[in-house]
Amino acid sequence: MKWLITGGAGFIGTNTAAALVDAGEKCVLADNFYRLGAKYNRTYLRERFHLEVDYLDVRFREQVNAYWAAHDVDVILHLAGQVSLVASLRDPVYDFDANALGTLNVLEATRRFRPDARLIYASTNKVYGDLRTLRVNEAETRYVLPDYPEGLSEDLPLELHGAYSCSKGTADQYVLDYHRVYDLSTVALRQSSIYGGLQYASEDQGWVAYFVQMGVERRPFRISGTGKQVRDLLHISDLIQCYRAIAQAPRESLAFGQAFNIGGGPEASLSVVELFSKLESEYGFPMQHTAGPARMGDQKVFIADTRKARQHLGWQPLVSVAAGLDELVEWSRARWAA
Repeated sequence: MKWLITGGAGFIGTNTAAALVDAGEKCVLADNFYRLGAKYNRTYLRERFHLEVDYLDVRFREQVNAYWAAHDVDVILHLAGQVSLVASLRDPVYDFDANALGTLNVLEATRRFRPDARLIYASTNKVYGDLRTLRVNEAETRYVLPDYPEGLSEDLPLELHGAYSCSKGTADQYVLDYHRVYDLSTVALRQSSIYGGLQYASEDQGWVAYFVQMGVERRPFRISGTGKQVRDLLHISDLIQCYRAIAQAPRESLAFGQAFNIGGGPEASLSVVELFSKLESEYGFPMQHTAGPARMGDQKVFIADTRKARQHLGWQPLVSVAAGLDELVEWSRARWAA
């Protein structure tokens, strides 16, 4: 099986490519090298796996068409895009072009050149907006959604709020509609907090890896809000297994044309301050942080209900938060420790 991965030098793309090569599969990788850390991952892929990452900017239709025409592939994993909520507020035009227009270009090229390929789109839980209409309780170390003990399902209505949510939500809906209208084998994965090694995070994006790095480097940092915000964590290896389950599904599978909430579920949920507690036990010193105002449009709680993915894909997360964090801390120490 041969894969085409956009955003191939990003955190998810790099880990996926490495796993595919280890499993004996083939892949071609493309990226515009816009994101932090892309150059490091490009070097890693070249030196460790002899994989080259081609330059491609999905905002430009001619580039996408030429790349699709040149590569006969079975699976298209579309990861390329603008991934920071904060950056989307600073430059909503780039955000729209990278996420909404870029995805439309990918879909059109797939329809024209690779209509039999499976297409997996990395969507986001931000398509559900800030969830302000849901009842939220405040506990000692976290916010809680008492009406959703299994997490939030795909039945939750979309509420596009802010540039990032609007651009990703637009792309999400195009991906689903290209199955209905053109019979492409498309899937949109509304991913929660993905973490693991090779993640060059920032204050704006990749919060788990960012806080782990701040602890390793003993640097003070700022958080937004109370620190009781909760997400469900999903280790990168579990996400890759989800991608592979979709790639192996028969064309007539009911999974295609569907959106799935993909995360670690309730048992893998952590608040920011709960993460700090775990890291402080590991490091042996307190995390040096100050608190600022909450981010516009931020969700107090998002925990994915993954039962639909279990039903249609036969997939469930396997890596515990304890094991996943141990691995991330080990990688971060090797990368960032003086």
